[in-house]
Amino acid sequence: MRKKLICMALTTAALSAAILAGCGKQGEKTENTAPSGTVQSDNLPVNENGEPDPLGIYQEPVKLKIAQVVNPSDTFPEGQSATKNAFFNYFKENLNIDVEVLWQSGSGEDYNEKLNLAISSGELPDIISVNAAQLEMLIKAEMIEDLTPYYEKYAGETMKNAINSTGGKSLEAVTYDDKIMALPNVKSFKDGYDLLWIRQDWLDKLNLEAPKNIEELRSVAKAFIENNMGGANTVGLLGPSSSNLLYANFQQSSGTMCGLDGIFQGCGALPGYWVKDSEGEVVYGSLTPETKEALSVLAEMYREGTLDQELGMRKDADEAWKSGQAGMFFGPWWVGYNLADALAVDPGAEWLAYPYPLTDEGRWAPHMPNPSDSFYVVRKGYEHPEIIFMINNQLLVPEVGNKLDGMGILSGYIPGRLVINTAKPAESDAQILFKYLETGTVPEYDVSEHTKMEIDINTVKDFKLEPYDDLGIETWNVSKDGNFGRIYSTLVGVGAIDKGYEIGCDEGYSLLYGQTESMQKKWSNLKKIEDETFLKIILGTIPVDEFDTFAEEWHAQGGTEITGEVAEAANK
Repeated sequence: MRKKLICMALTTAALSAAILAGCGKQGEKTENTAPSGTVQSDNLPVNENGEPDPLGIYQEPVKLKIAQVVNPSDTFPEGQSATKNAFFNYFKENLNIDVEVLWQSGSGEDYNEKLNLAISSGELPDIISVNAAQLEMLIKAEMIEDLTPYYEKYAGETMKNAINSTGGKSLEAVTYDDKIMALPNVKSFKDGYDLLWIRQDWLDKLNLEAPKNIEELRSVAKAFIENNMGGANTVGLLGPSSSNLLYANFQQSSGTMCGLDGIFQGCGALPGYWVKDSEGEVVYGSLTPETKEALSVLAEMYREGTLDQELGMRKDADEAWKSGQAGMFFGPWWVGYNLADALAVDPGAEWLAYPYPLTDEGRWAPHMPNPSDSFYVVRKGYEHPEIIFMINNQLLVPEVGNKLDGMGILSGYIPGRLVINTAKPAESDAQILFKYLETGTVPEYDVSEHTKMEIDINTVKDFKLEPYDDLGIETWNVSKDGNFGRIYSTLVGVGAIDKGYEIGCDEGYSLLYGQTESMQKKWSNLKKIEDETFLKIILGTIPVDEFDTFAEEWHAQGGTEITGEVAEAANK
């Protein structure tokens, strides 16, 4: 695969200038090093037989200079610090790596500024945490190593399986001119799904079924309101807090708490994503007829009162459902982590999740998250490019991960750490736990795909009571402590995702999750116009047909140019 380099927008425009200023110095610094992509040292990680091994140890000490983001409020065990701690000791003892902190920053913004300076001076850390825009810039400046031969030789089986679980999308994100230029993170797909969370006890009292489509959802919301199920100010379908998004977008593609993604998805719309239309042309999903239809539905719901009447004004949407005022909202699988707060107000509150509403074709059509949005690269000229694989191979060993988790230090201080999950395991955590509850026997499962499963199996019966196939709140031992939140979220939330795939799932991906050159100057304004127009349409302050005027304005103010860039990038 050949991926064309396009100039990407940065969190700070200064990075581009820093690269231009620093290229000469960095080039001078590495002039006599071996060519990129070649093995540059005889000191390679091996097993006890002296053979190259992704889980091996270096024969001689290896120095590794890193950068750190340090929060002043973070605490460490006595005698330890950000620069000298049990994590560093682990890698010294188990891989023979001596970690040195080259520089520190206090925040993400500060990190970018210091990275700019490091590029300009030529004093880069040996491994560098970057986003997609920074990755592209560093590749163009030829300041990082080609990791292709190291990936093939030193990426362990667990790592490769996790990266491959995205269907090639994670590897594509770091492949340029057929070269692997970075190690990508891999996010769990389950974090991106929006489920319909609903007060099941209200449904039962009114003798109603869970709504499978938008019309049924509107009817249920109306019934909740008319029967004052949450009091005089009952909210049928809750909307997001004023500071949150109406729906996910290609820049922020994980699930949106109390967002309205479910209504858009039920209409077959993917606003905020780059998609292809019926003619195979690249279009912005916020401009499609399906999105206009969804806005029309939402405007009708707001007008009839079934949609949150404080939409756009509510400061804390979570408070509305936790206090017992709201009957439905869209949210991710992990809502159960916060359930104890709602049960403290009303012990009978029974929140269950469903993969609804479905499209007219009876399919579940969730938007899908960006599989990889964070990367580690290796400074060009560093003797041990394989080291980033060696570190993360270790972290993917469940025993190692659990050991490091128990050291009392935030995991962000692990040098070179990337979160590499299996995007979509063959079996979900919920399926394994239900098998265990049904049979009383621990089923076989892939430990590398389910790193918390041993803990879950050991604790599930502490919280889930018999009958195990009944998820009603009376069958739970509710607790704010221990593993309750995870067990509830898994059996109810992840279990709902499993049902969605049984129904039939049409996964919706964005063609591009990064940014193009023109977005740097124009996207902020275009997004502002979009957000303001859509909210006004929903609230009824402008008619739905203003959508067409918005589309024209969007194209005129740079949207056409950006769409062309996205199409060029997507078709490479």
